[in-house]
Amino acid sequence: MERYLIVYRGSTVDESEGPQHDPQRWANWFDALGAALVDRGALSHSSVEVPSRLRGPKLNSASLSGYSVIAAADFNAAVELAEQCPIFDEKGSVEIARLVGPAG
Repeated sequence: MERYLIVYRGSTVDESEGPQHDPQRWANWFDALGAALVDRGALSHSSVEVPSRLRGPKLNSASLSGYSVIAAADFNAAVELAEQCPIFDEKGSVEIARLVGPAG
């Protein structure tokens, strides 16, 4: 099994635009991942991008919202697991990267 980093991006939690962040839905998804979940990671709904010291921090609609680490047989299997992520219901997205090197 390979390890994959799932980066959650750009969750927009605005009552007027659609569903709110539902911690129980996230907990259910993490539970459904079972043994594939290596590191639950952390979620955040506030981050800023710092492109350079001279330009300073700025808000970004694709800002980091959190991360997790999963184990999967290959990249396609990791994508299949990530496709069920609740962030899509919050108008966010995920980025997936295979981790290399020793675990933990």
